[in-house]
Amino acid sequence: MSERDKVPRWVLWLGVTVAAGWLLYALRGVLAPVFFAFLIAYMLDPLVDRIEGSRLLRGRPIGRAVGIAVLLVGVFAVGAIAILVIVPMVYEEIASFLRRLPGLVARSRAEWEPLLAEYGLAVPTSVGEALEELHLDIQSVVTKGYTPATAVAKWLLGGTASAIGAIVAALIVPVFAFYLLYDFDALVARAAELIPPRHRPEAHGFFREVDAVLGQFFRGQFTVMAILAVLYSVGYGAIGVPLALPIGLMAGLLSFIPYVGSTLALATALLMTALDWQGWTQVLWVLGVHAVIQGLEGFVITPKIMGDTVGISAIAVLFALLVGAELLGFTGVLLAVPTAAVVKILLQRIDERYRKSEFFVGLTAEAKSATEPPKD
Repeated sequence: MSERDKVPRWVLWLGVTVAAGWLLYALRGVLAPVFFAFLIAYMLDPLVDRIEGSRLLRGRPIGRAVGIAVLLVGVFAVGAIAILVIVPMVYEEIASFLRRLPGLVARSRAEWEPLLAEYGLAVPTSVGEALEELHLDIQSVVTKGYTPATAVAKWLLGGTASAIGAIVAALIVPVFAFYLLYDFDALVARAAELIPPRHRPEAHGFFREVDAVLGQFFRGQFTVMAILAVLYSVGYGAIGVPLALPIGLMAGLLSFIPYVGSTLALATALLMTALDWQGWTQVLWVLGVHAVIQGLEGFVITPKIMGDTVGISAIAVLFALLVGAELLGFTGVLLAVPTAAVVKILLQRIDERYRKSEFFVGLTAEAKSATEPPKD
């Protein structure tokens, strides 16, 4: 093959990138369980390696398959127990609130109607009337307001989270996680062998940095989500806000989206306070609890747990989530922040290489010589 017939390398890479992007888009509806399985395997692989290296009482080594099975059973058992404890509590709190709701609505209407009437505002008699007065169309809000939060809600309320889909996903995740964990080291070694030998040292350094960033991000994010869920639930529950536990769980679950979890928590708590009106002191308590939790999150929890490992600003994270949700739906939300972290590391490497290039060094030297005064 002559030099003219050779395809430029950048064309090949562009074709591979486009093909991978198209495949990811085509399979976006079924990738969520696979992603969760890979996430479980990625986080548990260091523990499996430790268990595999240990020995039983008689000195016999623990096999990798046995270690994976024990670890997965323990993780899913803890998750199942947590669900069995939390779900009945949430159900009971919601059921109790719904039983009280007619009385709360009647009382809040009596409280707020005279105040709103002074400003010429009529109190709607139904939810439909309120939406009509606000000129809101639920269908348009759902279809056009496609944010990371709505992507998560759509996945939870439909599609993969339908009855059959939820059962299939629940079965697929542990099975995939087991096989990924069993072959995780082999898969990593095979992927490393695909890298040309002369590029392996640089590639290994890059992937080690990516591994450190993603590991810190996932472990830290889950810890922050759990802590915030507890703080919001206990804080709002202590001051008597209705539905404190569901609000806290919602705030913790959505805390990975900057500003969304905390904003929804405050808005929902204030709405519940308005329904179960006990005076403006209760509103001040809600604002105070929210301010304390936000202060703890911003100055103690996130810096101590997450640190500066990921190093992505909140605006960049929010933008990545919006783009991911728009392109790939719920799967895009899951992949957005890890992808943004990898892209950030890649851009840092490109920037370092650019600053060491002859082009940049030459321009810098020319600019420096142009600004220096001439020598006598």
